[in-house]
Amino acid sequence: MSSDPALAAYGFVVGLLVGLTGMGGGVLMTPLLVLGLGLPATAAVGTDLAYSLFTKLAGSWQHLRQHTVDLALVRTLALGSVPASVIAVGLLAWLKDRSPAGLETGLARAIGAALVVAAALLAWRALSAEAPRPHAVHHRRFAIAAVGALGGLLVGLTSVGSGSVIMALLVFFVPLEPRTLVGSDVVHAAILVGVAAAGHALLGNVDVVLAAQLLVGSIPGVLIGSRLTLRTPRRFLQAGLALLLILSGLRLLVRP
Repeated sequence: MSSDPALAAYGFVVGLLVGLTGMGGGVLMTPLLVLGLGLPATAAVGTDLAYSLFTKLAGSWQHLRQHTVDLALVRTLALGSVPASVIAVGLLAWLKDRSPAGLETGLARAIGAALVVAAALLAWRALSAEAPRPHAVHHRRFAIAAVGALGGLLVGLTSVGSGSVIMALLVFFVPLEPRTLVGSDVVHAAILVGVAAAGHALLGNVDVVLAAQLLVGSIPGVLIGSRLTLRTPRRFLQAGLALLLILSGLRLLVRP
């Protein structure tokens, strides 16, 4: 894709929303790349993963500095998510060899379905009370690895789920402070997104120039959004974004 200054504006808007809501960039950037910029679904997924990797690495560095990371939780999640993401990328490679056109249509619909699921989880978090905390002191390793595997499949196939889906499910299994839960999820997401992005790069699904131009806007957007989050009604934003994601997801599901 050729240079376009407007892409920085796209990145800024997404970064601003990520900073305000804490929602992962995949649920916001991927539909924008497909519906807004007209990218094929495979290129949108690969480019979003490459774009997200740098954001996740920056966030990981900050959380590690703040000591808001549970490395045992990160390892358990990665135990399920890394092999699952490799399987997902391998499945895409297999389908790409057999039916490229069918893969693009099917993948667009898979992204749409993932967006609807993420929107439902976001709406639940926005409209419900504080999520229930487990009574067990120790992590439930099998359940956490299963959450990681589900997230790995979703991220490898659609780039959606490293923040929205995994975070929404982890609160049921991990008795940690919210900031440590967020920090651990960000560090795990950096690992997961890195593996998935490498796989998509090998398949030729990454537009490096586009990802770089999006980052020019998204980095200041994230910083500004993070500062504004203290003054912004978060639940209102989450509810509005849930509606936007449902509409985007349905649009992808019915797309010819």
